[in-house]
Amino acid sequence: MIFYKSSRSRRLRTGGFTLVEALVATTLIGIGVVSTIGALTKLNSFADMSRNGTGVCAAALNQIDLIQSDGPFNPQKTNNDGTPQIPPELVLGVHDPANVVVYQYKDPANNSNIVIVPGVMTTTVTDLNPGSTTVYIYKAVVTVTYTYLNRNYSFSMSTIRTSDI
Repeated sequence: MIFYKSSRSRRLRTGGFTLVEALVATTLIGIGVVSTIGALTKLNSFADMSRNGTGVCAAALNQIDLIQSDGPFNPQKTNNDGTPQIPPELVLGVHDPANVVVYQYKDPANNSNIVIVPGVMTTTVTDLNPGSTTVYIYKAVVTVTYTYLNRNYSFSMSTIRTSDI
């Protein structure tokens, strides 16, 4: 007895991908692309937050450096005009808010700086030993607030400074 394979069954086996296989492959590729785009977007968000954190830290640290280095700071002595020897950065109280730049970039097209994230810096100076005439210890708290992507952020640094003499 001789059996012949029909040409129809041979055509089905060698016909290529079925529609279901093509849909499954397209779905898997789509999931991979969407996952990759989502991950890259999240990583970009992390980079933005890190960049802003670096900028706000630098702005606050510059003010802290100014507070630590400006002089003379001798509250027990007076200047020729009768005012105490205290630099403007160490005057007790809340200082007027100052505008600072958290992040900016230079536009290569017209070579100008474009501010992306502006911030406001406030400095508060308090006397840690009020009423003392022998020990002068001032504490300064520098706070920078900024808004990025409709969220408010705040960053603070503090320092302590004693009389120069």
